[in-house]
Amino acid sequence: MSRVPRRPRWPWTTLLLSVALAGTLGATVYFTVSSLPFLASSPSADPTFGALNACLHAAVPARSGFAAGRDARRALAWSTSVVVRCRAEGDAVASDRWELAGVTVGAFDDSGAAWVVSQPGGLASTLHRLEGSSPDSRGELAALALTGTASGVVALEPSGRLVAVDASGAVGGVAEVPVAGPLALSTSADGRRVAVTGDGAVRIYEAATLAPVRREAPCDVDGFWWLKTAGQALVTCRPDGLALVVSVDSGAQDTAPQATRTRSVLAGPGGPWVEACDLLPCTSRPPLEAP
Repeated sequence: MSRVPRRPRWPWTTLLLSVALAGTLGATVYFTVSSLPFLASSPSADPTFGALNACLHAAVPARSGFAAGRDARRALAWSTSVVVRCRAEGDAVASDRWELAGVTVGAFDDSGAAWVVSQPGGLASTLHRLEGSSPDSRGELAALALTGTASGVVALEPSGRLVAVDASGAVGGVAEVPVAGPLALSTSADGRRVAVTGDGAVRIYEAATLAPVRREAPCDVDGFWWLKTAGQALVTCRPDGLALVVSVDSGAQDTAPQATRTRSVLAGPGGPWVEACDLLPCTSRPPLEAP
């Protein structure tokens, strides 16, 4: 396996099917909308991430981004010069700090390891895994988005190239998507699929190899949410707001009830769905829950 080198498109045939963020924006989420969550009046009062958010806010008051752990028990925030991870340990919260400039995106994989991409002062953009006292470089890699998976991370480069990287830094697969507007990455509940969404399309890949799973959208896609049930996602369509629960594997679909839904990303197999508030993770209303 190589270490971060360079460069499949889709037809979907049944009605479902273009489907993939974090950190994320995870993925990130993607986590750039500064709206308040439905359950909390402030990040530190959030029912899931409150203690982690208080830790991150104290350590990184001037944040430029964040990522939420896929177990919802850790979170990451960064500024122009530092990255801080806060993690729940029983009833306490511990923190770790790395001096690292120019971080642009970050994510957690299913093992709990944190990953970031940094590009300090016009230098090369580098992927780092944060699991020791100092950042561990995994090679040069530019990324507009990064999402954690069961095997490592998937990065979306500015050119539209997708790269799957495992914990050792080896590249497990590459793919390309057309860049016709803003794109987002998100990871399925089990960490084994990633979706690329944007410009009315959804494209689903195997997370470890980037082998395509589904390439046809059931409609002009307006919104996309992975669900906790393995292989299922919720898609909303424009212009009529039709909502569909779709199976990535079989192509089966069912109509979902109409509701006002917030842009959010599923944190991991147990949830919750996450949205940004003050550049920190906050609990969002489940996309299938009525207001």
